[in-house]
Amino acid sequence: MEKPAPAYPLPGSDKVNMTRVPPAGPAGSPSAVVNSAAGIIIAALIILGLYEGRDLLIPLAVSGILSFILFPLVRRLSDWGLPQGLAVALVMSALVAALLGSLTLAGREVGHLLEEVPRHESNLREKARHVHSFIGGTGVWQRAIDTLQRVEQEVRDPETESKPVKIEVAPNQPMARLLEYTRSTLPSLVTAGLAFVVTLFMLLQYEQLRDRMLRLMGVGEIGRSTQALNDAGSDLAHFLLLQAGLNASFGLVMGVALWVIGIPSPGLWGAMAALMRFVPYVGSTLSAIFPLALAAMIDSGWVMLIETAAVFLAAEVAVGQLVEPLLFGSYTRLSSIAVVLCAAFWTFLWGPVGLILAVPLTLTIVVIGQHIPRLEFLSVLFGNEAVLEPHEKLYHQLLAGDAAEAAEEADIWLNEDGYAKYLDETIIPSLRIASDDHRRAVLGKEQLDRFKESMIEYIAHIRELLDFKNEQRNAETTASGQVAPAGKVPAAVVIAGRGAIDQGAAELVTEAIRFELGIPTQCSSLGGLTGISAASGAERDAPPDIVVLLSVGEVTAAQLTLLRRRARRVFDGAVIIIGYWCNPRDPLDHGQDDDRLIFAESVDSILGSARRIANERTITPNRPPPLKLV
Repeated sequence: MEKPAPAYPLPGSDKVNMTRVPPAGPAGSPSAVVNSAAGIIIAALIILGLYEGRDLLIPLAVSGILSFILFPLVRRLSDWGLPQGLAVALVMSALVAALLGSLTLAGREVGHLLEEVPRHESNLREKARHVHSFIGGTGVWQRAIDTLQRVEQEVRDPETESKPVKIEVAPNQPMARLLEYTRSTLPSLVTAGLAFVVTLFMLLQYEQLRDRMLRLMGVGEIGRSTQALNDAGSDLAHFLLLQAGLNASFGLVMGVALWVIGIPSPGLWGAMAALMRFVPYVGSTLSAIFPLALAAMIDSGWVMLIETAAVFLAAEVAVGQLVEPLLFGSYTRLSSIAVVLCAAFWTFLWGPVGLILAVPLTLTIVVIGQHIPRLEFLSVLFGNEAVLEPHEKLYHQLLAGDAAEAAEEADIWLNEDGYAKYLDETIIPSLRIASDDHRRAVLGKEQLDRFKESMIEYIAHIRELLDFKNEQRNAETTASGQVAPAGKVPAAVVIAGRGAIDQGAAELVTEAIRFELGIPTQCSSLGGLTGISAASGAERDAPPDIVVLLSVGEVTAAQLTLLRRRARRVFDGAVIIIGYWCNPRDPLDHGQDDDRLIFAESVDSILGSARRIANERTITPNRPPPLKLV
């Protein structure tokens, strides 16, 4: 009696275990409800804290991201022999010099452009008249505006209209304007200064801060926590490097295009386009405002304005829809919907700064969540990796009625790994989940009916794929001049344990025996004892040499033992192969050793046993049938 190594793992193995614990009930246990409520309250408090503490948290977030980016430079300088303090001072000085130099250059260019504005006043007035005639002239627009004005006049309070309007003339005092400007910009300056100082201290004490983070994450998880921090830093640096390179290329292309069109200061606008692309979704649009205004100002017609708009639109579509998906791909570990949701979330909490920091912050959280079990849900929600195993996805597709989509993925599996491996790693585990849900009454009647219909359609698609590949194989065999040996070929019968799920597994395994071994194989349309009787009474040239009994959990071990005994009596002389793939807590009794009884732990084991039996019982003109001892 053969007992191959298990292909479907028992609990405690390092492979996927399909056994699932039944839920406590529809409403869940009281402790689960309390835990859920506590989780919601904690999440609400965290969001409230992020919103109320934004004045402190924004500089900390900016400092953390800058420290991730700048510390590799500090480490490189330290490796060259510089003290860490001096290395930090050089890096921060270079950063400040680059910012001040960029602002000085941009201010000079903007001042030069403002001096040129009066020279193009006539063009601006002409275009303003065209716009006014289009929006406010006679026609549909004007009638709509007049209607809205009359409605507004009707609903306006007459008493409010009769009140005198108090007019105050504000004195033109330069000092007052300076104080007002300082008051409006002071919060931004404080935030920038605080971010600079915190970044400086983070770089000086980077390793100490990292050790403290590891201690907070737990001494017993130092390896996992270190890997999380390293991955977060490397992924963030890699993402920002790719983004910076892409944005610099975008700015260079835009600068050259604006220079060709004839826009003044094309280098400035190219640099602004490169910087503004760090702002998701709206950055490119904002960077196009000034070039469009300049095109309208210096050109007496509309050609330059249209060309400028077309250049920005074409460049953004090409970069945003083609280059970025190909360049970033799996590097960001973020799904596209996650980027949109996180941009909206951080913008709501922290305003424009949150929009800029949305992708780096979310990327850091997702990478850390992949290593910290309690934060794994964040990686599942926002990551771009597959969250369902292939067998789980197949089960979901069959429940949802997406049999055609499941067949497309099956075609990929067939081309890469073969049909037998696809059965063992995807189809059979998927049907085991379905059987488990059916046994625990998780599936309602409508769901079960939809699953059965999807299974029928899915099996039909699989047959078509296998028939097509079989035709290709036969054509290659004929072209090579190979001829199949003549003689009697053994036959096989596959019988399901019970129910539609076992029946689907039996039909798919039948196709595997036909496709992989070329053995004539029939699948009984009925299961259980009725299926055995129907298979024994079916018309065929000779009794079957191989009988396969299959169940993915629709029958118990005791019931399958009864089916095995009946098959032994009915199919005298045939080898019985048992495939019982269900709950390991209900083991099958293997009985006494018997050469005519084989227990297969996988579809590959069934195929191996059937191949051996077929080789032993194949009768050719040069090979007589084996002798039977009486």
